[in-house]
Amino acid sequence: MTRLTTILGCGALALVACSSSHSMPANYAPAQAAIGAADAVGARNEPRAALHLKMARDAVAQAQTLASRGKEHEAQLTLERARTDAELALMVTREVTARREASAAKHEVQGLQRSN
Repeated sequence: MTRLTTILGCGALALVACSSSHSMPANYAPAQAAIGAADAVGARNEPRAALHLKMARDAVAQAQTLASRGKEHEAQLTLERARTDAELALMVTREVTARREASAAKHEVQGLQRSN
């Protein structure tokens, strides 16, 4: 039992050592924040926006893989793409929401005009 504990302990230490030697680039947080913002406005519920949100999430996963392999520059570029896709998802969602609100307001005005 002691040998198994030792082996598992060494394995865990090796895993921690490997994972800490390759940290994510500085632009990881902005990419994650952009994804969170797009998620918060409901981008996953709008098909065009959901596609860009998925692309952003996929790019973050790819950047994590690149960073773990020591490919810092490629990871940075991939995170920029992720941030851009997430921001696009956010903008698409806001545009769709604004169009719906404008259409609702237009119908309300038309209804008021007919009643006068």
